[in-house]
Amino acid sequence: MKLIAAAIVYVIAFCFLTGCKKESTKISLQQKLIGKWSMKMAIGSYTVQGNKRSDTTRFTADDFIDLKANGTLSISEANIIYTGMWNIIDGKLHIARTGYMDYANGFDIPVVETNRLQLYYTETNAASLLEQKLNLGK
Repeated sequence: MKLIAAAIVYVIAFCFLTGCKKESTKISLQQKLIGKWSMKMAIGSYTVQGNKRSDTTRFTADDFIDLKANGTLSISEANIIYTGMWNIIDGKLHIARTGYMDYANGFDIPVVETNRLQLYYTETNAASLLEQKLNLGK
């Protein structure tokens, strides 16, 4: 009798474990970025021939980046609208044809959450180092 009861428990457990699989709904990085993001603050750090300086820019409620599903974007900053294209290449956000934030190396994306996004850009050469962080929210 104990053997039958144990077999029934194993069958029920097996059916439960294999019959109740959750489907994985992995969202791509591109899908996570789509939408209108309010620009909050930009932090820049610059070293040119050994001279360091930094600055912080706080944006207004009217400043935003709107990343559309079709690969186009709008950027509003200081009441000027820039339009262009965007895509993800090797995990980096590339913005093009705006005349505003067009960096060939693209932006790293260290933070991407439902309501928080951070873009990071760095550029180094023999005479200078540039680092920029742009904090955005929804």
